[in-house]
Amino acid sequence: MKTEFISHGKNSLIIFFCGFYTDANCFIEFDNTKNDLLFVYDYSDMENNPIEYFDFLNYTEVSVIAYSYGVWALNYVYNQDLLPDIKSSCAICGTFRPIDNEYGVNEKIYEIMTKSLNEDTIEKFEQKMAIGSSFPLKIKRANRQIQNLVNELLNIKALSKSIWFKKNFNFDKVVIAKKDRIFPYSSQSNFWAAHKNKLELDCGHFPFFEFRDFDEILEG
Repeated sequence: MKTEFISHGKNSLIIFFCGFYTDANCFIEFDNTKNDLLFVYDYSDMENNPIEYFDFLNYTEVSVIAYSYGVWALNYVYNQDLLPDIKSSCAICGTFRPIDNEYGVNEKIYEIMTKSLNEDTIEKFEQKMAIGSSFPLKIKRANRQIQNLVNELLNIKALSKSIWFKKNFNFDKVVIAKKDRIFPYSSQSNFWAAHKNKLELDCGHFPFFEFRDFDEILEG
């Protein structure tokens, strides 16, 4: 894992677990500077975990947003007891089962993506992230390399198949995208069926433009 810390000199922190391919570049425009931000990304090596050395004692409030495969990554970190007390939390377009025909991305589709990843398929992936919005999206590109992304997919698969979580993080809120072309709506809906605070949006896999900023995502 890698992290990118953005300080605004605040006593509140939002930990943002990015999804596959993404990093802080993709989300920085939703920063309203009211909180410090810790972006977590690149799941090609989960043993290298800088969260373990982050000083959370500087903050009176810590919240969490987890996006796409970042939902699984957050649960991985949670099971290592590396998270501080969390004030509020939201899962967006993801589940704890990243590769699963009922609760995640279809296994065959995942295999095809892993084997065919290149500049062209990444561009198509970006386009699929934007599909479903009622207006054109301009998603900022992540600063990631192809081989690193392949390694990320391979490592997520290996760990998700070999590690069963002893406990699951309890999200306060779940956001589901009805027109998601990356992480199927049916998988999201199946997994979070019993959750009491679900927000279903009529958009695609990148629903962040439906909100003003990170604070609005965590509200309610």
